[in-house]
Amino acid sequence: MAETEQLSAKIRRRLDEHGRELAQKQQLLDSSMKEMLDQREWFAAAAYRLLESVVHPKVVELSQQFDNAMVYDRHSGADFHCACQFAHTPRFPATVTLDIGLLPGGADGGMTVRYDLQILPVLMEYKRNDEMGFPLEGADEAVGRWVDEKILEFVDVYLRLETHPLYQKDNIVVDLVCGMPISATAATSRIERHGRTLYFCSEHCKEAYLKEKDA
Repeated sequence: MAETEQLSAKIRRRLDEHGRELAQKQQLLDSSMKEMLDQREWFAAAAYRLLESVVHPKVVELSQQFDNAMVYDRHSGADFHCACQFAHTPRFPATVTLDIGLLPGGADGGMTVRYDLQILPVLMEYKRNDEMGFPLEGADEAVGRWVDEKILEFVDVYLRLETHPLYQKDNIVVDLVCGMPISATAATSRIERHGRTLYFCSEHCKEAYLKEKDA
């Protein structure tokens, strides 16, 4: 009987120890989860403010330079994005999406600002993404400069579509004077003759053509 009571006491001690261990683990988990949720809430507030005050206005400014652009924002619980989509046009024959995203992480647990570019169809090489870490607070000017730099890089890439031979293959015409193949959408010199549009690589070729025809 005494041996049974001793065993029961040992079992109860083990159960008590186990209960205390579980309680300690739960306490650590609760503390960790609270810290994580607080950090997520802090990030969301900072990222949303930065997106609205810095990133979105700059992307809108870009979109206003093109009549085929549309800006939209999208958010999830973990990241915030401002994107500009460019529709396919004869001048820019591709569907293009530029996305600026704010994600958790980066400098000292701050945020990562990410640039993603998608061009469809893919007929040329280009830099598709880049990112940089910033602190959550006090980085508005630094983020603004970085976004400015990325937008200007994007403009350089996007304008390549206007003259790239693979993208412009359906728009290629031939200068009747010098025989140079040029893009009809990019040609600055043109005339209308007998219901047709004639394109020239330069004003010199256009003037030479007119001089020959009017002679």
